Amino acid sequence: MIAATKKGLYYLLDKNSCKQTGNFVVVVLGGASEALDSRPGTYVMHINQRFGFFKLALQTGSYLVPCISFGEQSLYHQVPNEKGSWIRWLQDKFTSISTVALPIFYARGPFPYRKPVYTVVGAPIQCEKINEPTDEQVAHIKQIYIEKLQTLFEDYKVIYDPEANDIEFV
Repeated sequence: MIAATKKGLYYLLDKNSCKQTGNFVVVVLGGASEALDSRPGTYVMHINQRFGFFKLALQTGSYLVPCISFGEQSLYHQVPNEKGSWIRWLQDKFTSISTVALPIFYARGPFPYRKPVYTVVGAPIQCEKINEPTDEQVAHIKQIYIEKLQTLFEDYKVIYDPEANDIEFV
């Protein structure tokens, strides 16, 4: 396990830095802010402000593999914290200071509900190695990734979470 820093990820993904091939990393793009929007049947992906992940994939010529987990949002229930509420304001403030989210959740005490989680893995998206990708190139590969993620969601929600709302990218 490594820190999800540019330096750490670049070291593992760049063949010249690490001196070995076949490395891969898994990065949860949504992070702390996504945890605060987690609700059963709701799929809110905090990806619109994420660019460094896609730029790094282009700089190292890595593959991007879209993945989505169905049922993860149903493992816990969260105390209502709609945007604009005082509790959400406190959570957002804490998250901006510490980069850690504090969702107020419950299930079976500290343990999650016994529900299945299904992870669907899409086809890899090959990124051409570009040492200094332009903003347009980064935006383009990001758009392809989002489209593939949307397709995965639509193809598999009927199987794994038929009552789910649509996926939302924020």
